Amino acid sequence: MYLGKTITPPRAAVRLPGVPAGVGFWIDTDLPGTAIRNSAAGGIAGMVVLGLLFLVLIGSSGFAQLPATRLDGLFPAGGAPGATVEVTISGLDLDDVDRLQFSHEGIKATRKMADPTKFDDGPQPVENVFVITVDGNVPPANYEIRVQGKYGLSNPRTFVVGSLPEVIEREPNGGNDIPAWVEITDAAGQKTKQNPAVEVSLPSTVNGQAVNGPDVDWYRFAGTVGQRVLIDGYARRIDSRMDLVVTVVDAAGRVLGNSQPGPSGDPLVDVTLPASGEYFVKAHDALYQQGPGYYYRLKLGVLPHLDFVFPPAGLPGSNEEYTLYGRNLPGGQASPYQLGGRPIEMVKLRIPMPGDVIDRLSFTSRLDPHASSVDGIEHRVTSGNQVSNPVLITAASAPVVVEQANDAPATAQTLKLPCEVAGQFYPQRDVDWYQFEAKAGEKWAIDLVSQRLNIPSDPSLLVQRVAMDATGKPQVTDIVFLDDVSELNVNNKTHRHEFDNRSSDPVYLFTVPADGIYRIMVRDSSSSVRSDPRLVYRLAIRQPAPDYRLVAVPGESVASLMLRKGGREVVRVYADRRDGFTGDIRVTATGLPPGVTTEEITIGSGNIVGTFVLTATEAAPVGIGTLQVTSKSTINGQEVTRKARYGAALAPYQFAQPQSNIANVSARLVERIQVCVTDAELSPQMLTLGDGKLIETARGGIVKLPYQLKSQEGVGGNLIGFPIDYPPMANVPQVSIGAAAAGEFQLSLTAQTPPGTYTFYLAGFNQGLQYKRNPEAAVKAKARQERIGKILMEAQTTAQTTQTTAQTKQTELTAANAVFTQATTLKQTADQMLAPLTDAHKLAEAALAQKQELAKASPTDENLKAEVVKAQAALDDAAKKLKEAQTAAEEAAKKLDEATTLQKAAMDAKTLADTQLTMAQQFQQLAQQEKQRADQIATQRQNEANPRGFNVNVPSNSITIKIDEFPIKVDALQEAASIKQGDKIEIPVKITRLYGLTTAISIQTQPLGSLGGVSFSSVNIPDNQLDAKFEIAAAANATVGDHTATVRLVMNFNGQQLILERPLKLTVIEVKPTT
Repeated sequence: MYLGKTITPPRAAVRLPGVPAGVGFWIDTDLPGTAIRNSAAGGIAGMVVLGLLFLVLIGSSGFAQLPATRLDGLFPAGGAPGATVEVTISGLDLDDVDRLQFSHEGIKATRKMADPTKFDDGPQPVENVFVITVDGNVPPANYEIRVQGKYGLSNPRTFVVGSLPEVIEREPNGGNDIPAWVEITDAAGQKTKQNPAVEVSLPSTVNGQAVNGPDVDWYRFAGTVGQRVLIDGYARRIDSRMDLVVTVVDAAGRVLGNSQPGPSGDPLVDVTLPASGEYFVKAHDALYQQGPGYYYRLKLGVLPHLDFVFPPAGLPGSNEEYTLYGRNLPGGQASPYQLGGRPIEMVKLRIPMPGDVIDRLSFTSRLDPHASSVDGIEHRVTSGNQVSNPVLITAASAPVVVEQANDAPATAQTLKLPCEVAGQFYPQRDVDWYQFEAKAGEKWAIDLVSQRLNIPSDPSLLVQRVAMDATGKPQVTDIVFLDDVSELNVNNKTHRHEFDNRSSDPVYLFTVPADGIYRIMVRDSSSSVRSDPRLVYRLAIRQPAPDYRLVAVPGESVASLMLRKGGREVVRVYADRRDGFTGDIRVTATGLPPGVTTEEITIGSGNIVGTFVLTATEAAPVGIGTLQVTSKSTINGQEVTRKARYGAALAPYQFAQPQSNIANVSARLVERIQVCVTDAELSPQMLTLGDGKLIETARGGIVKLPYQLKSQEGVGGNLIGFPIDYPPMANVPQVSIGAAAAGEFQLSLTAQTPPGTYTFYLAGFNQGLQYKRNPEAAVKAKARQERIGKILMEAQTTAQTTQTTAQTKQTELTAANAVFTQATTLKQTADQMLAPLTDAHKLAEAALAQKQELAKASPTDENLKAEVVKAQAALDDAAKKLKEAQTAAEEAAKKLDEATTLQKAAMDAKTLADTQLTMAQQFQQLAQQEKQRADQIATQRQNEANPRGFNVNVPSNSITIKIDEFPIKVDALQEAASIKQGDKIEIPVKITRLYGLTTAISIQTQPLGSLGGVSFSSVNIPDNQLDAKFEIAAAANATVGDHTATVRLVMNFNGQQLILERPLKLTVIEVKPTT
């Protein structure tokens, strides 16, 4: 919120890489303006002395930052209750990430393990892949996911538990044009038609990502004529870098619906199906960018969707009727509105606003920093088993009235104060007028709330006085016009840029100058180019109720708060002061891990940001804590307590010196901030400021602040210190610490420095610190390299041995083949000799039988008997030769059998040797490849571990300074005195000198009003003296009566002139002349 009259500065728009279109970031290039949130912005004047040298250095630096686990994205980014899903994470410094943490205990994760290879000792984790299980009783909502590894716990990202069946995109699934059906013939000759578009059923949630060049994803679904199908795209709302574009076409390629960006920055497509059949959905990045972090979710179906609620606010403890506007609403009726040419519905409901909603903001979808200061709740509707998106209903600060017809000054809507108007910047070019009566001296806080409702609006406010001239004609005078409030860039005002909670909503503290009628005009620049009923606003006109809200944000990094032992990290606390609240805010932090401490800080009256410095001792155990930030302040004499909300940057950034005028990064509110201590390494340096005691001084004081720097052995670099959160309108130099172990710098307060209590610290930045990144990984990679090298050597030896064995077996096989050949020849020869002898033996048998038959027939024929004897002898000889041949054949067969056996054994041995050689050679090749990978990894890890320049944030501890208004205490100075005409009196002044003030103090008295005949002497309290007297002389004609004078004690404190004023009531007593 912003207070007062302003001058609109020129601005420059900046589109950040990875930030969706329509999400604006601004650099203020001029700084005019008055009465902004705190005109004395924290240390602005003093920071002028911080030279431009550091800007040149940081702008040209190629140094990295010390590693801290950073989660950039995950895919898929959600799952259904009761489901198990395999998720791949991406980010930076994910060394040894082995755990996932969720903000709901019903969501659990384990690492995905791969089967071990011959080079592993056991199953190995798949890098950055986890298996997530969602319990069946986890309610559908957005939850936070963090990863934990060597370098601590990461920043959060969004994991969605949905209520619909989940579909995960598969590639390829089409090109830029609608995918064509292709006829496929399978192995059995059956022909089928296929389409690369991923088929989904309604309703479903699709998980997709942009990979491999200008990726375009296609999906197809079957619909029924008349169905009102919504495709709700989620990218920005789930922390994706994608600027998602969605299009719906029919089977003929005709476009039925295109992306219609809503207040969330994500697309919504709303189509009523013209016929039953198949439809296609196209999704891609607007600039066709791709890579890790470019992922999305699409909810498709006849789903309930809320567009806005009216009125947007209700009083705490009320149970009023609200109108919900949206699509596919249960019991929805036709509304008078359209969005993107599509009619929307409405339903009226009574919704209770909790009585304790003050200082509470409950919303489960994304809220940007400019919405961080409102109080409110969310509301959803349920249709069947489908739950809608949430809408934000905020807490009103006065009785709510609804905008009436008021588009011209003549028809201005009359308001009875206090009240809060619920209105719309609708239709296009809408201008709303209001008027009210007020009395002179009344104070009213006029607060126009629109962008803070998480709406992309840019409202402006005009306040006019309407008076009647003597003729009864109205005379209109502009009092203030507020538009594009001249607020310094957060980096300039608070010295940081990670959480830009500024808003374009105008706020004005109005002191009524005279009795009469006053008129207010409100309008929105966005409505001049579009007609959007979602552009709602709250116009609160209330009596000022000073208050504040806090947001705590991790400083210096997008990562979570990871502390090295003996190190420090910072948490920025942003204070949104409202209705002129300027009091000190005392802030405390609890929930820290063991061994981590921080001091209470005070956000002084002139500041809007304070910083916790968290310190981990060198003996701090590894642990995680959930930060809880609370505060106390005194408002209207009563102590109030406020709890902080929490935020975080979404995009990485590097440290930049104050006044560097760089663009703010994308950020959002988060559920919590977690703090972890890691044992990865000791912090390289620790910077200590002061002696731990409260510093007390006064405006104009000069404070010498000692510092000490403790560095680990071998740590150097160029350390520069930037005072942060110091008192406004103070002069503080950039502190060149270098490598000095100790030194001091000077804080010089001016006369304009607001008194109060302030907590500040020294933001040390070491550019080029020589740092070894994860040397343990290099050692581990080296050990694996050596182990794989040994395996390779063993594989080479085995390959050589098996090759020798194979050669030996080949020789043995060759010899066996020779023996087999010889035995085969011998067997063939024996067989060849046996055949004729067998025939001869048969012929001899036949001849003997013939002779014996003839002899039998002629028993007395001696010749026949002799022939029988001769035939018998021939048979015996044939039998003998046959026997000898058979024996030789049997011997040859035996030798052939032996040779065959020998040959088979040799062949088997050779086959085995060849197989073993092939396996050995293949394993040797695998070992060589694995050795190459091990070499590459070892080289990479060693290169990372080699000392090189890093940018290192070295914040000091915080220190608190109490600033008094003056360096003296007035012990004696009477408030009233009386003097007679013609008399003289002396007024004694006695003081106590404080904070080393030694110079003379001038006492001057100035009469007020028409006091004549009285003179006041000017005197000095001399150097180092404590008292003096000044004289009042009344002439004989001095004006009789009670008069007022101002006694001024004018002092010079370190070159700053300070004036302490005290009123003196002086009574001049008449002395009548004696007769």
